[in-house]
Amino acid sequence: MANILDILRKTIEEVQSKNQKDPKVETADPSIFDLLRKEVNKLDNKVKTGQAQKGKRNPKSILDMIKDGIEGVRKDNRKDPKVATAPKSVFEDLLKKVGQKQQRQASTGLKKVVEDYNLDIRGLSRETLVEVQNRYQEDLKKFNHQYATALFNIIKQQRRR
Repeated sequence: MANILDILRKTIEEVQSKNQKDPKVETADPSIFDLLRKEVNKLDNKVKTGQAQKGKRNPKSILDMIKDGIEGVRKDNRKDPKVATAPKSVFEDLLKKVGQKQQRQASTGLKKVVEDYNLDIRGLSRETLVEVQNRYQEDLKKFNHQYATALFNIIKQQRRR
């Protein structure tokens, strides 16, 4: 789990640097990036101490928690009159990086299906393949969530004993 958080920390640095160097985009207040780092560190501590799922009725993936944290910082930034609202690209670049892991996972999984079933997909258009991959990604997320929920409930039951 820490791996994705380490990648996100590095991505925050990259996005901040890109934002500062891009003359076409307003430079975001450095406090925005500090808030993002703080959010990642808070989540990292929760993961390390086993508190990430504590108090929840349903389990949440680490990627969903990260997305929620980024969106929370974005909302706080919009509401704070003392700090200029950061350009959309700051948050979009971070969210895009978080989504890449899921896309890679879906791409790898779909490739395995094609290989395991010896499917010839050469005749399919790029658009069709993207559509199938997106559907596969959605289905995989639902499937994983069902198992996570089942395990989450078993863990809660065992703790009550």
